[in-house]
Amino acid sequence: MSVGNAEPRPYETLSGESSSQNGAARAAGRVISLGQMLVDLTMRIDRVPEPGGDAFADEAVARVGSSFNILHAVRQMGVAAAHGGIIGTGPWATQIRAALSGDGIGHIGMTDPARDSGICIAMTDARAERTFVTVRGAETQGDERCFDGITPADDDIVHINGYTFAHPTSRGLLAFLERYRSHRFTTVFDPSSVAAGAEDRLLGAIIDHRPIWSCNYEESLALARRLGLGNDFHRYVGRSGIEIAGDGDDMPSPLGDAGLMCAALSERLQAPVIVRSGAAGAWACPEAGERAELVPSTHVHAVDTNGAGDCHVGVMSAELIRGASLLDAVRVANVAAAISVTRRGPATCPERGEIEPML
Repeated sequence: MSVGNAEPRPYETLSGESSSQNGAARAAGRVISLGQMLVDLTMRIDRVPEPGGDAFADEAVARVGSSFNILHAVRQMGVAAAHGGIIGTGPWATQIRAALSGDGIGHIGMTDPARDSGICIAMTDARAERTFVTVRGAETQGDERCFDGITPADDDIVHINGYTFAHPTSRGLLAFLERYRSHRFTTVFDPSSVAAGAEDRLLGAIIDHRPIWSCNYEESLALARRLGLGNDFHRYVGRSGIEIAGDGDDMPSPLGDAGLMCAALSERLQAPVIVRSGAAGAWACPEAGERAELVPSTHVHAVDTNGAGDCHVGVMSAELIRGASLLDAVRVANVAAAISVTRRGPATCPERGEIEPML
């Protein structure tokens, strides 16, 4: 199977400045999310019960989550943000609109008058691991025209989430990607656990779009298998001639394997790739053919990892809007995500003033 056939397009910073410049004072564009927005019903439990079992939660809190976590992180960095997804009509949708208004995030997408927005039950156990059950709502029921009103400016960043691939709204996403086969704005794609199983046409369209790919290790592994890279990333990288920074042992550690996979995916996708590696930081390939670099993080005691990946994606996107290079944006995002996991809740991204002393 083969997906994606566009010619490589080198990554450039949005400001047009050299990638070695931070350019933090510049923030002309905004981050537009086409992802889903729903309400997270979060609860803490000792462990997820076996089928037919039972468990008690210490607390249950309803907060707006999913793409809101990303746009909240963007706003915490002082960058403009807008939501381009569908919002329904009902009590959950009302909570979503209130959260957007409170953060100064505009809704530029469609409204579904017939359905409420969805909810996600997020259970965090004693090891800070998460388990989810999602109730689909209006955000999943778009048609091929649902993103027709989204017209990004050249200095905007468009965020796309792989969960959209699993629902009828994917028809609108495909139409958006085909409409913007040629574009000057930057796209950040978080494939989630779903994109690796997407139909060929949709996966091929996102590959041809040339986004910045940001995923965790498990997601990158599933994507690599879907793209035919197999498990032997060392052999693939050897054939491609890519050098890898990091462990120099004959048999690299799992962390080193993440770096090899980051480089292999970047070469295969002909696009920048980020592989988030938890407490260790994140591997980054700013351009296909470049070596993967481990950008370290700050060590903390995690109490709730819910929303950490969203925080990372949002902060990275905001820093790119501000003119940072991709590596510098990942460095700031690593610190932000590290701080966020020390707090309970899905939208716990710190303000930029909290991050700067730790850089």
